[in-house]
Amino acid sequence: MIIGRFDEYGRPFIRGRLFISRLDVDSEIYFLLDTGADVTCIHPGDLKQIGIEADFLPIGSVIEPSGIGGRGRYFEETAVIFFEDETALRLYAINLYIAEPNEDMEHLPSVLGRDIINQWSMTYDPANDKLEFTVRSSDATF
Repeated sequence: MIIGRFDEYGRPFIRGRLFISRLDVDSEIYFLLDTGADVTCIHPGDLKQIGIEADFLPIGSVIEPSGIGGRGRYFEETAVIFFEDETALRLYAINLYIAEPNEDMEHLPSVLGRDIINQWSMTYDPANDKLEFTVRSSDATF
């Protein structure tokens, strides 16, 4: 079982370890759970923390989705995210979306989307401070 937490505002977060080989990233990161997000995204406030400089050289096409936080430009990167439960590391190889640095999005947390969440079942009980995930599938288990 993977354990998440609620922050002081009651928002659900989960800790993962992010690897992006092209950008030499190997960093722990907290993701806001977002069942409304199709994909997992890194937002500007976390870029420096995980070792991505504001002037990183994106490759591939620009994606401009819109959501509750507004519009932004994202760049797709191949990434691997690990989550730890009491018995194993669960690996997910995904197409990660990295937001172009801008002040309007600086306050947004990075989000874990349905590309990963849909592979789990979730116990979401903020009144009892309980946020737990049972893994139904993963790309690899160690």
